[in-house]
Amino acid sequence: MRDRLKPRKTPKQLRSKRTREEILEATAHLLNQSPLEEVTTNHIAKKTGISIGTLYKYYPNKDSILADLSLMYMQKDAELFEGIFEKYADRNFNELLDETVEALMQIHRKDARVRGVVYQNLERLRIVTEAQNARRRIQAKGAKIFSGLDPALTWVTLTAISSTVFAMSQLPPQHRDWEFTRNLCRQALSLLIGSRA
Repeated sequence: MRDRLKPRKTPKQLRSKRTREEILEATAHLLNQSPLEEVTTNHIAKKTGISIGTLYKYYPNKDSILADLSLMYMQKDAELFEGIFEKYADRNFNELLDETVEALMQIHRKDARVRGVVYQNLERLRIVTEAQNARRRIQAKGAKIFSGLDPALTWVTLTAISSTVFAMSQLPPQHRDWEFTRNLCRQALSLLIGSRA
């Protein structure tokens, strides 16, 4: 990650860590409400309840906050999939499908707009390498649980599922059909796991 995007301060004390988390939470909340270009560091500081000077002690600019938020989401997603794969490795295939689809649906229903901003800005922020590292973690865990799965197909399938859920979340509420989404995602995962044969 480029220096201008690195956080200025790596929190060590609990209070500083909490402030950093609050900045990221406030940013996510604002980006779920408004386009990126309308969200400023002043808005983020106000939403967090801190001064702009305090915010700048943590982050040099808005892109730095967005990059850190993106990395946080990638880390959480990798941990989520690793946990699901571990938990359901020895269980019924349908349980694994349902749990994976439900987790993805919950992620995107809650943070649909901010995740769209994150995904659209990975290249501009030059954090594609970090996104690929998160992808590799997910692939490695999937390969351990499902021996014989093609890592590339695993990633394509998980990306397709995420995109499906994200696309549905962008529709006006009266047009969203989550049961259709769930069934489409289950079919994609079924195809992936059936590809081992």
